[in-house]
Amino acid sequence: MIKQIRTTVHTTASSIGRTCLSAVIALCLALVNSALALGAPQVLVIATSELPPFVSAEPRESFLTELLAEVADEMDVVFEFRFMPWPRCEIAVDTLQAWATMPYVPTPERNKKFLFSKPLYTKRTVLFHYSEGDPRVPMTFTHLNELSPHKIGGVRGYYYLERFAQAGLSLELTSSEELSFRKLQAGRVELVPAVESVGWNIIRRTFPPEDHANFYVLETSLNVGYNHLMTSRNYPQAPQLLDRFNTALEGLRGNGVYDAIALRHGITGSNYPLTTPVQIESAAIEPVHSKNTSTVCPPIKSAYATSLNTTWVSLCVCPYC
Repeated sequence: MIKQIRTTVHTTASSIGRTCLSAVIALCLALVNSALALGAPQVLVIATSELPPFVSAEPRESFLTELLAEVADEMDVVFEFRFMPWPRCEIAVDTLQAWATMPYVPTPERNKKFLFSKPLYTKRTVLFHYSEGDPRVPMTFTHLNELSPHKIGGVRGYYYLERFAQAGLSLELTSSEELSFRKLQAGRVELVPAVESVGWNIIRRTFPPEDHANFYVLETSLNVGYNHLMTSRNYPQAPQLLDRFNTALEGLRGNGVYDAIALRHGITGSNYPLTTPVQIESAAIEPVHSKNTSTVCPPIKSAYATSLNTTWVSLCVCPYC
């Protein structure tokens, strides 16, 4: 538990104020030195936001905070998670207010300022559609600009914004994915991009069960790739800390702890690696090989499995699977 204590001192004598300030600084330094002398673990702040089932302030909906607690033990550090809007997460890392943020996708612009961990998990980003009858949008496409006749929602600060802009498409933006899905269900937009498992999680939490079958997933993926932890190149000992993080993460994959935690959060299958990052990214906006899993998940019209390098990996973590 982290407690924030705010103390306000009023004084009319500036000299007393300076003396008090010096005393406070001296006390803080003494406490820090005492902690270091006692071998207290280093505290690393991680900025993040809501993206269940991958990360959430609600532990039952947060695969990554449970996983990183194990990583912290292996590194002999303490991770302090601070939840804030996504755009502020990147700012917090850039200004060194936080050691890292997660989960993030590398981009050419981000690579100039940030370092990225080994993949935290694989994910498939798709477009969701809502209709009480047959779909009113094409279920496959080759180029994004084919979607120009349709209203598309999105979230401010998300990596896909630049890609849509390059295709000449403008998105109706909100501050969260839940708000985007509410606009989708209300008919204010026709398509919403989201990681498939995240989208189904939002649908399960936000809408009544009888409405779930009205959501569709387009068969063409926007992207199949990795998400990472992201840290500033300017953070003290950034490369060394990231190396320790990666070593701890890979150790948890090797000893089965990663898979056990993933299964507890409904993230099934051998989550990583599917194939090399280059091969996965090149699979973007290509129609996926899909098979009907309606016998497993009858209320959902768009439960798919993705075939990459002939390995079938279940990506549906809706409430029925």
